[in-house]
Amino acid sequence: KKIIIDEDWKAQVQREKEQAAQKATEQPEESEKAAPEGQKPEGEGPPATPFMQLVHSLMVQGMFALGLIAPQDAKQVTVNLDEAQMVIDMLSALREKTKGNLDAEESGQLDEALSELQRIHMVRSQQIQESSFQQAGVDPNNLKGNTP
Repeated sequence: KKIIIDEDWKAQVQREKEQAAQKATEQPEESEKAAPEGQKPEGEGPPATPFMQLVHSLMVQGMFALGLIAPQDAKQVTVNLDEAQMVIDMLSALREKTKGNLDAEESGQLDEALSELQRIHMVRSQQIQESSFQQAGVDPNNLKGNTP
């Protein structure tokens, strides 16, 4: 089921980008380190290994399903929680099947992608639930049967 969410997400994404940029400027020495031979420094082009490219690809697919990425012309964002959950499940299965076979960077990137998508999925689910309550005229703060 596809749900349309208002544009509040743009402000949240902008804040997250600003926080990430601020964090990057506070730690410039890490971004200036030379990348291992055959790998590009982080933030410059696609991920270095095929495994990292796969994780990145799934992360982007999940972000699109959660409405964090949209076409430039889009005035509304479409959220597909089922598709996002499918991506989360795939990343979970990938983590389980590759356990013990990844280096620290690969494992870290996979864990980070998975936890970020799970966090955003939870937020979007709550937003949709709140929107459904509002459309039905139900006050979510008064669900215990108390009368106003």
